[in-house]
Order: sequence, then structure tokens, then C-alpha cells
Amino acid sequence: MQPGVDPGKPSQTQFSGQPQYINQQIQQSQGTFPQQQIIIINAKYQPSFNFRYLSYAVFALGITAYFILSTMRTDGDIDQYLRFLSEATCCLSIILTFVFDAVFYKGKADWQSTTGQSNTGSITGMVFDILFAGLVVIFGFMWFIGD
Repeated sequence: MQPGVDPGKPSQTQFSGQPQYINQQIQQSQGTFPQQQIIIINAKYQPSFNFRYLSYAVFALGITAYFILSTMRTDGDIDQYLRFLSEATCCLSIILTFVFDAVFYKGKADWQSTTGQSNTGSITGMVFDILFAGLVVIFGFMWFIGD
């Protein structure tokens, strides 16, 4: 055992020209590296189930059903019911088209906000879809009450 050295205290070797707390500096500098940011260029909204396609399909089926039912001619009261059914089918398909399109815009707005993009256009489209659906409901109600 060397005289003057405490056995409970570890000895620190110091080289000339180096700071005494080099281990602390190394530990502090670790983990301060800047994190990489991943930027996706031209990111497109691609949901697993696309409500916009569903709205197109509902609109096409509604208009097709309208034309088929309105061209069918029968005798008596059945003609009146077919006319009502064709108009109601057309009106309902337009309402559902706007509702499904609004659902599409809601999903797109949520996706845009999570990816850091502006969702103003999607929210505007969603609001207009809801307003147009409401107008079709009002006009449809007036149309069917007026008959």
C-alpha cells in the first residue's frame, strides 16, 4: 500500500493538457445530437375505405333508379307510387352523396392535421357538403309536402 492514498477513494489519473472532468463532458455531449426529421413529399390521403367512391356509387345508383322507375308506366294508382318512389330515391341518393362526401372530408382533415398539413380546404368542403345535404332535405320535404 502506498502512503497517502485512501483505499476507499478511487484515484483519478490526470493527464497534462486535458481537463479534469473529461468523463462528465463526454456523458453530457452524448444524446445532444439533433434528431432527423422525415419529410414526406407529395403525401396523398389514401384511406383504407374511401367514402368518396361510395358517394359516387350511391349517386349513380340513385340516378339510375330514378330513370328506371320514372320511365315505367302502369295503369292507375301504381303510376303515382312509382313517380313518388323515383323522386324519393333520387332525393335520398343526393343526400347520401353529400353525407358520404362529408365523411370523406372529415377523415382527410384528421389525416392532414396529424401530418402537419393545413386542413382548411377539407373542413370547408365538409361544411359545404353538410349545408348542401341540409338544403336537399329542406327542398325534398317541400317537394313531397307540396304534392
